[in-house]
Amino acid sequence: MRVFKMNDYDWVAAKNEEEAKTFYEQFIDRDEIEEDFVGEVPLTETMWIPFDDLPLEEQKMTQLDMRNFYGELHVRKTFKWVIENEKTTTPYIISSTEW
Repeated sequence: MRVFKMNDYDWVAAKNEEEAKTFYEQFIDRDEIEEDFVGEVPLTETMWIPFDDLPLEEQKMTQLDMRNFYGELHVRKTFKWVIENEKTTTPYIISSTEW
């Protein structure tokens, strides 16, 4: 899986660019996708995930980069880490700035 920045607020995990765009069409039309599409991003880029989503052994680590968002503790993880832990082979929105 690779990660594609679709616009200023959504990133999609998919096998390739076309799969990401086709998946994302369920949210906005293709013309808007083509207009706003940024492209593939490195899997080393990070995102915030809820602390409770971490495996128990990682929750015990004390050196994590943590932040509180809307009363919920989050940690910073790479896209690569998220993809490996999700174990999903179908496209999905891996990160979004829209709540």
